[in-house]
Amino acid sequence: MIRKLLFTVLLHSLLLTTVWAQDRQVSGKVTAAEDGTSLPGVNIVVQGTTKGTTTDAEGNYTIQLGPSENTLVFTFVGFTTITETVGDRTVIDVVMGSDITSLGEVVVIGYGVAKKSDVTGAVATVKAEDLNKIPSSTAAEALQGKVAGVQVTTNGTPGSAPTIRVRGLGSVSSRVEPLYVVDGVLVDDISFLGSNDIESMNILKDASASAIYGIRASNGVVIIQTKRGKNEQPRIAYSGYGGVQTPINMVDMANGSQYIELLNEKDAIAASRNGTTFTPRDASAYPYSTDWYDEILRSGASIQSHDLSVTGGTEKSVYAMGGSFFKQEGLAGGTDYRRLNLRTNVESNVTKFLKIGVNANLSNFKSNNAPASLFTGAYIAPPAIPVRIDENTFASPQAFGDFANPAASQYYNNDKTKGIRLVGAVFADVTLMKGLTFKTAYGVDGSYSQNTKYVPPYFVSSTQRDTTKTLTRKIDNYFSYYWDNTLTYDFTVNSDHHFTLLAGMNAQQQQYYYMEGKRQGVDNFGENTWYFKLSESGNDGSITDDGYRIRAFSYFGRLSYAFREKYLLTATLRRDGTSVFEEGNRYDYFPSVGLGWVISNESFMDNQEIFQFLKVRASWGKMGNNRIPASTVVNYTSTGGAYSPVFGGTIQPGESITIIAPDNLLWEYTKEVDLAVEGYVLKNRLNFEIDYYNRKTSNAIFPVTVNGVFGTSNRDYLDNNADVVNRGVEVALNWKDEVGDFKYGIGGVFAYNQNKVDALKPGTVGIYGGYVNVTPTTYTVVGHSVGEFYGRKVIGIFQNTSEIESYTSSNGTVIQPNAKPGDFKYQDSNDDGQISDKDRVFLGSAIPKYNFGINLYGAYKGFDITIDLYAQGGNKIYNAKRYRQIGNENYDLDFYENRWHGEGTSNSYPSADLSADANKQANSWYLESGNFFKVRNIQIGYTIPAETTSRIGISKIRIYANAANPLVSFKYNGFSPEIPTAVPGVNQQNTTNITSQGIDNNVYPMAATYNFGVNISL
Repeated sequence: MIRKLLFTVLLHSLLLTTVWAQDRQVSGKVTAAEDGTSLPGVNIVVQGTTKGTTTDAEGNYTIQLGPSENTLVFTFVGFTTITETVGDRTVIDVVMGSDITSLGEVVVIGYGVAKKSDVTGAVATVKAEDLNKIPSSTAAEALQGKVAGVQVTTNGTPGSAPTIRVRGLGSVSSRVEPLYVVDGVLVDDISFLGSNDIESMNILKDASASAIYGIRASNGVVIIQTKRGKNEQPRIAYSGYGGVQTPINMVDMANGSQYIELLNEKDAIAASRNGTTFTPRDASAYPYSTDWYDEILRSGASIQSHDLSVTGGTEKSVYAMGGSFFKQEGLAGGTDYRRLNLRTNVESNVTKFLKIGVNANLSNFKSNNAPASLFTGAYIAPPAIPVRIDENTFASPQAFGDFANPAASQYYNNDKTKGIRLVGAVFADVTLMKGLTFKTAYGVDGSYSQNTKYVPPYFVSSTQRDTTKTLTRKIDNYFSYYWDNTLTYDFTVNSDHHFTLLAGMNAQQQQYYYMEGKRQGVDNFGENTWYFKLSESGNDGSITDDGYRIRAFSYFGRLSYAFREKYLLTATLRRDGTSVFEEGNRYDYFPSVGLGWVISNESFMDNQEIFQFLKVRASWGKMGNNRIPASTVVNYTSTGGAYSPVFGGTIQPGESITIIAPDNLLWEYTKEVDLAVEGYVLKNRLNFEIDYYNRKTSNAIFPVTVNGVFGTSNRDYLDNNADVVNRGVEVALNWKDEVGDFKYGIGGVFAYNQNKVDALKPGTVGIYGGYVNVTPTTYTVVGHSVGEFYGRKVIGIFQNTSEIESYTSSNGTVIQPNAKPGDFKYQDSNDDGQISDKDRVFLGSAIPKYNFGINLYGAYKGFDITIDLYAQGGNKIYNAKRYRQIGNENYDLDFYENRWHGEGTSNSYPSADLSADANKQANSWYLESGNFFKVRNIQIGYTIPAETTSRIGISKIRIYANAANPLVSFKYNGFSPEIPTAVPGVNQQNTTNITSQGIDNNVYPMAATYNFGVNISL
């Protein structure tokens, strides 16, 4: 019995000893070196494994270790990574210091990641916290002033996406937006994403970095990773703000009496010009002075955003789930945009060699849209009439011409859009052996939207009325998918040679279809009765539709090599095929190469203290572009009796080409060279990056004029017609330092770009564009930028008849014999004694030559402040609002105060007779500077001490106040110098008419936004 008892005790002791040897517990606390505060959310991982945990709200942690697990790695964003050898310790407290460098930062480079110090291409990173500070409907707006070489033009319309250009403009008839890659899914815009959905954003700017994505990447790539889970206890986070938007920099218009005064001046000059008489208007008969912008705009439009997320995981699986709601009222009354997002991201290590994952973002949106040309209508509408005659009747402006009452246009407007969009992907990672991984991924981007317009019966005037009760409905369906298969082998030879080999294939398809129906006679009993079938009998409708399908298939490979982290090589080769070209031209090869030399790792740099890191890099790449209308290579024909000849008494079927296409459309190529130097100096406090690039787009697809003898219905067609060059310099500087408890940072980015058409197809004339009414304002030709403004040069204002008669050519011919005092005095550029289209000259470009951003940051204990500044310049704006079409349009106050109204009153502004043919031709007076500077954003925040919040179970609470666009300074006589450069083009493929950029005809007013917000983490 005693022997059995002793045996049992001994057995239990051995078991306990074995258990202790297999599993032991280590705990501790993590604090910040600067102030000793606890750090919640620090990641602790057992080195060489995926086992780990995170610190709690008070910075404490506990982790179980096996017998062979002896090293812990502590990581936290913004702090230096700490590695601790455990030994026989059971309590390990860690103090983490700030990491003011980003050399070890991992950046996403396309189908993989790399350390920032090992990258050979031009790659920029924007942190999630920088994106979240701008109150906007899309995260893309927050890029303005953050990345050198990226131009962001904002648009005030609720829910609208900004226009983004990376390193200039190289194409005319293709999409010129960058490609967006969201969790591996290729998309053309990120309007469905909120800022809080994003974890990281990397911008691939040069051809070497972008080449791995092939045919849709010639304008740069923006790679976005949405929020992911971690191996930690579930964490709940809420971020929200609410605020108000107010219109700023409003254009003051002439009031009622000033308007009548201007009309009388105009009519007097017009009568003199025509040899007739006129009767002046009696100003006392028009006692009204309506500011139409006050009538159509809100004084304060609300904006709000709410985001709730849950993240967490175990050693085998991690997850992130969340939802967000965004609502923005438009400055125009009755307009708004709202979006509801649901997202999920789950990854699971099913076995030691298999990892699977799924991510999805479901977005539902609704908007109430403003009437077309609402802001132009408010600009030109006569102010000398009231808004209404009585509460049920709108006043008619018809006494002054065929104008619309803007308030009535807004009141009777019914324009609504709603839709849903799903962007998601599934993937599987298989580890075949150490360092060798196979990944397959399938992703989709699908959307459905419906736009409904209804015009009720109403009457304001004979030109502003409707009796048809017209209902119009348009349905858009878009679906794209991709399928990637990649094999990655990462290995090191003799500890000196590090290789990463990638091979892969990609298949993708984009498909779009729309159908638009219209029918009259639909009675209005509310939105729920707006259906075609409820129209009155005898009212036939009309239906139109269109669409496209583009397929692409590619093989690609990449070699990344580093020798002792000093000599770097990245080489990429991709073979792309696309259905938008004819069968013989569908495939081509696109190579790229990048070289890097980390000079600071050389032995001869050991004893110097100037550079803590110094690298030079050079890259070259070639890419193709298939982002053109899908039907570009298709000839359209017509048949019928008119084309059917008679041979031998028999009618033979005939056919005629109605739309001509190019004979042999080739790939549009982009070749780019990038030379750069980057480094850290002054004890890692200052980092810099300077790039020079030369990007040439060859075989650019431009319009080619069709010879009239062909008898086709199209005036031009798309063909390889130009070479376009963009050359520029980019500079990024960032200073970070700490003085006691005060942390601060100063960042700046600067970019200069020169755009020029290098060649046109032999025998091709230049390309006119930018039509204002029927007058072209731009001309694209060799030696000038794409879409450069082109017109007559104003050299003064005629003051009297004598000056008109004395303005003669070199042979004594009076140049403008029909001019009147107050008219523009044009330069006779060719000295032929007359003013005609032959005297037009280039007047400036709509493409900015430079832009820069300055970003300031400071933090003291729990307080923090950020200030973002942005400026842009070197471009011109065509002020088309001042164009007179009807004749009695209103004038802005600047014109009233500076106009010519008698000899000697002005030599820069003309008389009120702007509607005269000679004065409304495209000329330099309509062009103004596009330079501007603005305080992009100011945010002041306070983080409540963790010791306080932890008492109520909350790890972090931060409250803040924010002001976006509180100050915008510019000289342009318009609402905003940021003129959207994207104009919808052919086949709904978001192609753009780049020859018509920079023309202000209906620009949305700019708004300042003031909001308060809170961030809470449990």
